[in-house]
Amino acid sequence: MRKGKVTLRGLLVVALAVMALGSFGCMKLGGITAVAAAQPVVDDLLNKLLDTSNAQVLAEGLPGNVVLITGLAEMSPKDRNMLTKCCLAYAAWGMMIEDNDPKFATQLYTIAKSYGMRALKTNPKFAKAFAQGKKIPELAPLFTSKDWADTLAWTALATGLEIMHQMDNPMALMGLPDSIALISQSVKLNPTYFFGVGKAFLAAYYALLPSFLGLGGGPDVSAATFQEARDVTGGKFLIVDVFEARYLCTYTDNQARFDELMNKVLNADSAALKGGQAMNEVAKMKARYFLSIKDTLF
Repeated sequence: MRKGKVTLRGLLVVALAVMALGSFGCMKLGGITAVAAAQPVVDDLLNKLLDTSNAQVLAEGLPGNVVLITGLAEMSPKDRNMLTKCCLAYAAWGMMIEDNDPKFATQLYTIAKSYGMRALKTNPKFAKAFAQGKKIPELAPLFTSKDWADTLAWTALATGLEIMHQMDNPMALMGLPDSIALISQSVKLNPTYFFGVGKAFLAAYYALLPSFLGLGGGPDVSAATFQEARDVTGGKFLIVDVFEARYLCTYTDNQARFDELMNKVLNADSAALKGGQAMNEVAKMKARYFLSIKDTLF
């Protein structure tokens, strides 16, 4: 199906959902709520956006689609799939703009995290234990099905990205164990989810964490985990290289490896990663940005 055709169909179904639910509350259309009917289209729309060949098109088109997805999620506030899609969309939006507008990106990550937590709370056992004051690291193992890998991953990523933009804030750093626990459980359930993004994010965190903190950090563990992440796609997911250059190479003061990885990203074929071309284009944007500020990173 052609990309434009999918987008048009998506907008029509979303509009139908908004009108139907806005006028008739929980009225069903042919036995299926409008929100439920729109869900496959939302999935398809996000998949098409994440595989677009132009990062600028994604950057300009994503905000409008995030608003539509948010509206649908709020019409069905206990729908884990829609809440997770919101978390993903806001986190992706933040990643697109964080280099130029870090303050707004942090706000987007905060919103993403809130939707992720709402999605996690659709698990009754988690919701009850969390309300009783139990901490996320001890609750993460409650999620035992592979189906939860996406919610765990995006909630963890949103939490972690929010923290990365507030590294000088001790209160923000308190969320670090939560992020690591959630992403670790996601990786345990499905280590290849979304091209191995969980492993890539863990590797970046390990680069930032001294091993003595007891959270599994340190440069050796980081390097090994980056390689595990790279192996998931045979090196086609370029975010892995950007993260290694930005976090591990700067920590170990390895400028030669930094240059090697960034140039590899810029010379790679983004389309080689089917379903993730847009993320590779984002990786190239970040590679150009980090190269332009290299003197401040070393």
